[in-house]
Amino acid sequence: MGTNVAEEELLSLVGDIYEAALDPSLWHSAMEKLLAATDCQGATFCILDSTESPRLPFLITVNFDPQLIKEYEEFMAPLDPTIQQIVAHPERKIFHDSTFISEREKDLHPYFDWHHRFSETRHRVAGMVTPAKGIQSGVTVHRTRQKGDFDESSMARVLMVYRHIERAVQIGFRLGTLGVLQESLLSLLDKNPLGIFLLDHTGSVILANRAGRELIDAADGIRLQKNALNLVSRSDDEVLQRLIGEALKSTRITGAMPGGAMAALRPSGRRAFSIMVSPLSQTGHALSELRPSACVVIADPAKRHAPPLERLQAVFGFTTSEARLALRLALGDDLHGAARELGIAYATARAQLSAIFRKTSTNRQGQLVRVLLTTIPSLTV
Repeated sequence: MGTNVAEEELLSLVGDIYEAALDPSLWHSAMEKLLAATDCQGATFCILDSTESPRLPFLITVNFDPQLIKEYEEFMAPLDPTIQQIVAHPERKIFHDSTFISEREKDLHPYFDWHHRFSETRHRVAGMVTPAKGIQSGVTVHRTRQKGDFDESSMARVLMVYRHIERAVQIGFRLGTLGVLQESLLSLLDKNPLGIFLLDHTGSVILANRAGRELIDAADGIRLQKNALNLVSRSDDEVLQRLIGEALKSTRITGAMPGGAMAALRPSGRRAFSIMVSPLSQTGHALSELRPSACVVIADPAKRHAPPLERLQAVFGFTTSEARLALRLALGDDLHGAARELGIAYATARAQLSAIFRKTSTNRQGQLVRVLLTTIPSLTV
């Protein structure tokens, strides 16, 4: 019976360790179980950044005085012999402190003199993973002087669990890296002034960026029905559905191929939308809820996207007055209209335009507008 209970406790601990790989906040509860399983009295989970000097951007502790942790993070971590060993030997996975510092050396070491003012722990074993150069992460378990150092039996228990900790930390870093990339890419999509829709193999919309959602909300010819992208105009919608169908078919049969383009009329009478449909490659990860198969990109000519004033000044060296005039021209005004909007004389606008031409190496207004709109990336904030 005792063996079954121990096995169940171990399985529960291993399960918690892998749950922590998905949610770092769960490392605390996993380490509490780890202490019971390894007969230790303290535990820490850390991320160690030694790219410059050793620092701990992430640290979770169990059974340690908060004041100790505060001083450790701020001042003492670089003096910790275990930290020094981890930094010096990133290829190693297990660090048992008795293998690199004796009990007598501990008694004389300033770090342990400070440490023992806050904690009874004396012996430690750290299991570390190096997911990137200069970055190490893992769990350290601590035992008190009264409990004694890790013997062969206790080390065997620790090492058995550490195999799972190592894998969980690796998984956690992979998922964390993908999460950061996902957030960055979604942020860039939302800053793109074009409406972007990703469709799955059935043609259902699985992602729309901010500009795309605004197009749906505007209800000016584009709508979402049963999660499918439609156009109000029946004839235009037939073209759109054909393009989407061809994109999905080409993805399934031959892989990614050039898509198609069309214009779509609007009930408001504004200039027609420009729509491009393109298949997407199906070489993604099998273990994924989202499998984009096609992309629909919609440009709204009614929305004029010009570079911000400060970017024009930074890139071309315009004065504030020149940048304001250049911005009006980029938005489609002629020189008379721009001067009127800015409240300046036409002669003043002509003089500023000459300076703008010189600074952009252009000599015609059409050429200038093309340079202004293509030189600086158009991302909305």
